[in-house]
Amino acid sequence: MTPLFVPQGTVVPPTDLHLGQAVHVNARAAWLPATVTSITHTRIGVAYGIPLLAGGPLSDAVVPWVVRPADGVCLRPVHELRVGADVVSSDGTTLTVAGVWQGRDRWWVIDYTNGERATVPSKAILRLADPTPTVTVNGVPL
Repeated sequence: MTPLFVPQGTVVPPTDLHLGQAVHVNARAAWLPATVTSITHTRIGVAYGIPLLAGGPLSDAVVPWVVRPADGVCLRPVHELRVGADVVSSDGTTLTVAGVWQGRDRWWVIDYTNGERATVPSKAILRLADPTPTVTVNGVPL
């Protein structure tokens, strides 16, 4: 059996993650908050922070390259995006927003200061650099 293709440039090695860690999972055009529940070489078990109607959290096993640590990053819907905001891309680079508007087709167009442009659906949730300093007590983050 041939192994599945794994894009080497975008994989977060499982050693960078630990059980109970807060992460973001890329679910198509939206990043979702989650917590790591299990780690293997081919799958990361996550429990999403979205409660189900039945009262329990939704769990899933996802491929490693759709999981990113949540430290220093916050999630915001695209309609809350403002000029000057720092968007964290899936490869970890930070892009500064130069302009953002919604087109007639209801998709949002985002121009970045480096000249790049992205078009995202109206329900997209983006990862933004969180300027809020981490609060610590005796060196332990809260």
